[in-house]
Amino acid sequence: MLPLPRELPVLLTPRLLLRPLGVQDSADLFAIYGDPEVMRFVGEQPFPELATVSQMLASVERLLAVGESLEWGLVLRESGHLIGTCGLHSFETGLRQAELGCMLARNHWGRGLMGEALSAVMEYAGELGIRTLLADIEPENLPSQRLFRRMDFVWQQGTLYRLER
Repeated sequence: MLPLPRELPVLLTPRLLLRPLGVQDSADLFAIYGDPEVMRFVGEQPFPELATVSQMLASVERLLAVGESLEWGLVLRESGHLIGTCGLHSFETGLRQAELGCMLARNHWGRGLMGEALSAVMEYAGELGIRTLLADIEPENLPSQRLFRRMDFVWQQGTLYRLER
């Protein structure tokens, strides 16, 4: 596995720009992470206030700096609007694996945007030498299960889905 970058590269898909998150994204991130419907399957409470986003952004920056997480903001190329996040974390260097996680604003569900974002992140993971990707998906989160199965992830046990490449 290649060393993880300390600066996040920009990734492009037909409809999305995947780029580093910043303070300019605070309101959009709060709309996503503060939405109980979006957070329902994450295992965390919705963000109670905008200040929580500042803590999140500081954590994202710190984890990138120490090589523990890569987290992109998903921006609609057409409008420039941030609509979600997608990232790689929980790296296992010897096993050449990482966990893939994502969040999408509710009003963009069902449009194929997350599949587009995941494809770009998965391709980049391959460039880094990551051969196994994991996804932790709650049993009740049927849309995410269907999405990851379409992307060739296979259910392992409990909430764990796996892709070997």
